[in-house]
Amino acid sequence: MRSPSRWHVALTVGFLALLSVAPLWVDASGRGYLVTVLTRVVIFGLAAMSLDFVMGYGGMVSLGHAAFLGAGAYTAGALTYHSLDGSRLLGIPGTDQTLVTWPLATVVGALLGLVIGGLSLRTKGIYFIMATLAFNQMIYFLFNALEIYGGDDGVGLFAARRAIGPLDASDDTVFFYVCFAVLVALAVILNLVVRSPFGRVVRGCRSNMARMAALGYQTYRYRLAAFALSAAITSLAGAMAVTESQFLSPSFAEWTESGELLVMVIVGGLGSLIGGVIGAGALFLLEELSIDITDNWQFFVGVGLLAIVLGAPRGLTGVLLGLGRSHD
Repeated sequence: MRSPSRWHVALTVGFLALLSVAPLWVDASGRGYLVTVLTRVVIFGLAAMSLDFVMGYGGMVSLGHAAFLGAGAYTAGALTYHSLDGSRLLGIPGTDQTLVTWPLATVVGALLGLVIGGLSLRTKGIYFIMATLAFNQMIYFLFNALEIYGGDDGVGLFAARRAIGPLDASDDTVFFYVCFAVLVALAVILNLVVRSPFGRVVRGCRSNMARMAALGYQTYRYRLAAFALSAAITSLAGAMAVTESQFLSPSFAEWTESGELLVMVIVGGLGSLIGGVIGAGALFLLEELSIDITDNWQFFVGVGLLAIVLGAPRGLTGVLLGLGRSHD
């Protein structure tokens, strides 16, 4: 798979620029509540982008990324819960400081990615997909059994967004731009990784793993490193999501969340990175429009997604890039 073209870079910059001014537009239009929706687009778009990194560039189709989303949510959420409760977590005092909980969630996600990836990557094809799904279910039921955090019902984390460093994170617009800054930074980093020698080896493994092994590359290690990086970013997104919602629940780790991330990647465009964010935007937009029209909004979301997939096999990114190249 080739490195991002100039049209790809232009699309990434253009979409992020539009997303950056979207909160100002919805505020001016009197629909300030949509800032929360935009924040979720950013957060889940980040998770979808990390999934696209291993799927689109590494050829690793994972149905277990919700496990990392949940791991990040429970790392940040548990620390926040014990901070608000005044109790300790394994003898360690809790904290609601995002500058502590988010990086720690990222580290936990990377370590979990090494474990799950280390075992799952011993398999191939459908067996890899099923292995990641099995691990996802194990993590989900683990969180479901944690009665201290409400078990299946979850627990509220009120005041979890009091401050992020010097910023007042209780303001929805401020919190959006904090999350947006994280998205932009990681979009740049992942694009650099894809273009790097490491990224070229990962892409080579997707195209012809046997050839890469014959050339002397330790394909297992490269793929595991890519998987762990993706897991770390997804876990960070989980920490951001629990901070945004101020509610901790096993639903973050449900396998259906993995399915939604997969849908975002496919709708946005596989192997484009920004496609995950575009796919998240399309999914949340369809949901908002359908909810306004009918109570049976899930049906219309499904119809809309089916129309996109059938009408644009390469995803929305493929359509937009095609329009750009047609003007060359």
